[in-house]
Amino acid sequence: SSGINAEYGVNKSDFTPEAVGKVSVAAKSLCMWVRAMEVYGRVYRVIEPKRKKLSEATSQLREKQNSLQEARDKLQEVTERMETLKKQYDEKLRMKEELRKSSELTQLRLERAGKLLSGLAGEKIRWEESATNIETNIGFLVGDCLVAAAFTSYMGPFLSDYRENLVQKVWLPDIRKLAIPCNPEFTVSAFLAKPTDVRDWNIRGLPSDNFSTENGIIVTRGLRWPLMIDPQCQAIKWIKNMEKGKLKTIDLQQHDFLRTLENSIQFGTPVLLQNVQETLDPSLAPVLDKAVIKQGGRLLIRLGDKEIDYNPDFKFYITTRLSNPHYTPEIATKTTIVNFAVKEVGLEAQLLGIVVRKERPDLEEQKDNLVLNIAAGKRKLVELEDEILRLLNAAEGSLLDDEVLVETLQTSREALLSSFLSTLRETE
Repeated sequence: SSGINAEYGVNKSDFTPEAVGKVSVAAKSLCMWVRAMEVYGRVYRVIEPKRKKLSEATSQLREKQNSLQEARDKLQEVTERMETLKKQYDEKLRMKEELRKSSELTQLRLERAGKLLSGLAGEKIRWEESATNIETNIGFLVGDCLVAAAFTSYMGPFLSDYRENLVQKVWLPDIRKLAIPCNPEFTVSAFLAKPTDVRDWNIRGLPSDNFSTENGIIVTRGLRWPLMIDPQCQAIKWIKNMEKGKLKTIDLQQHDFLRTLENSIQFGTPVLLQNVQETLDPSLAPVLDKAVIKQGGRLLIRLGDKEIDYNPDFKFYITTRLSNPHYTPEIATKTTIVNFAVKEVGLEAQLLGIVVRKERPDLEEQKDNLVLNIAAGKRKLVELEDEILRLLNAAEGSLLDDEVLVETLQTSREALLSSFLSTLRETE
């Protein structure tokens, strides 16, 4: 280019296509070619080194990119490997946590199994015997229920000797002749009363003899309101203690006894009508008949000239101090007549209590406390046993997973041991 510029004077002002074209058209083209070659040479000298550098840079870039890709591939491989290891690590941690929980649960189950074994080991034989007795007694239910229903319906007015003769020498033999299954050792007290209830009655003043227990069963289980023949006031004492704090006492000589009875019927409080004679006030007929009607979801009873709400919790007791009253069949069918005349055994126990209370009041007080403590302990025993059996029956899955059952069993054992130890210490 420099040679062309020197030889032909490309940069001269008169060496332009316009100037040369004025002289020769052919020379104009040659001028344009020469100028173009000069420009090309000049540009080539500048661009060519850059092209080489570009090629070298491109080659280096390609190498670097290849190296970068290899590094990225290795990074991806390491990342994937790290993710795999992290998943394995998390899985091992989860397995470790599960094993820890399983170990704790197994240890807990082991402890509960020990508690169950220690708590129920002594109950196996007794519960097996109880289950056998229950299965046996189920077969006697028809005859037992028949005798028990007849007893509560008809035996109330009679003394114990007549009751026993009628049941043991008349009813049970007739039932056996008819091939009706019945317990050969049937007693009304064992069939209809719980021992805990009987102890509560005794604590509240009911004599502990079998005759008085039968009377308590008839009073509490009869469908009709009880009319108690009570010359020694045994029944009144028992009823007042049993319904203590809420019992309303009325007398037919009171002018407002119907108002008291009306309020008690509405609010469901027990009422004791005492000192009746051989006739009853006709206004009591709806109460004795339990003439309750249901109207719009309400229970109503007509007392006097108006209807009042009837509370199902209402209880009605009637007592007379007549030793040998004669009641009409109408009264006998409307009430359950129960003879509470005190027997010799009951009088002996009362007399002994009076003598001890006079001579050694401390012994009498100690005896009363022991009776109460023993009764409370036995009642607690029955309640806890019922609760344990309920939990065992309702348990789902493994018993070792039922924390409430195990804790209840442990608590019951501790409570019973504490109660019996306390009773033993007091007895000593």
